[in-house]
Amino acid sequence: MINIIMCTYNGERYINEQIQSIADSTVKDWRLMIFDDQSVDHTIQCIENCQKKYPGKIYYKVNQKKQGVVLNFLKSIYEVGVQMKEHDMIMLCDQDDHWNKDKIQKTANRMKQLIKVHGNKIPLLVSTDVTVVDETMNVLNPSFRAMNHYQIRNMDLPHLLMENKVQGCTVMLNKSLAGMLDRLPRTAIMHDSWLALIAVVFGRITYIDEPTMQYRQHTDNLQGSISYKEDVKNKFSNLGGQRQLVMKTTPQAAEFLKLYQNQIPEDSRRMLRAFATLPRQNFVLRRYHIIRYHLWKSGILRNIGLMVLI
Repeated sequence: MINIIMCTYNGERYINEQIQSIADSTVKDWRLMIFDDQSVDHTIQCIENCQKKYPGKIYYKVNQKKQGVVLNFLKSIYEVGVQMKEHDMIMLCDQDDHWNKDKIQKTANRMKQLIKVHGNKIPLLVSTDVTVVDETMNVLNPSFRAMNHYQIRNMDLPHLLMENKVQGCTVMLNKSLAGMLDRLPRTAIMHDSWLALIAVVFGRITYIDEPTMQYRQHTDNLQGSISYKEDVKNKFSNLGGQRQLVMKTTPQAAEFLKLYQNQIPEDSRRMLRAFATLPRQNFVLRRYHIIRYHLWKSGILRNIGLMVLI
């Protein structure tokens, strides 16, 4: 069974289309679990209309108090994970995108390959590329990964600390990973970066270098609309601001150390500690740790900027 978790908030504009794209999937062994964060529009009415259209496939729950996107996803993953069977999987879903018909099948096939090699007792995570589209589904860029010049061959801990390449809306994870959310972070950049850390430290993570969905960009969601050239230009034109952005990622590493310190392998623990304490280190020590632990981003220009601004 594929348990699809969608976290919603005021999603009436696109949620019907997203749910329909899931229903059109080639894989039919799924159920959609929706966790609404107290929407004040017609999101719940839309969900209930879809329930009538697809009886027994869609369930929803309204949070008793507002969680925010990070905790809403992480709490929901744990709640669903403890109830599902060992070989069931979880997929994450945003309220405003559009899935390709073969998204579930392709992601599940890659997960099966991971399980075949590593077993299903450790945290496993699969993510994919996406096609970036505008509000009306016109293609802005056929590949989010290529647009951002991400080097997916480097999906290890040091690179994921510096640069999260996992988009939550593409993720599939197993019961073992979901079970590690029995403790929740107070400081996490996003749910996807937190899940990526768990997978890379305690299990395995893999990336499908192929778009499996349309990632919609609109006025409430512009995270993927900045190109690589614009990103680099922004960094060099505002070095002080970019330095602060890098430093803002370090509390997540500190929180990860705090919650899992007794389980983290020693090599990873040293790296996490070095990264978490970057703001307190002097000019030379910061650069020493970046070089020693290979704390790099994708691309030469980004790393030149990193060494300048850090």
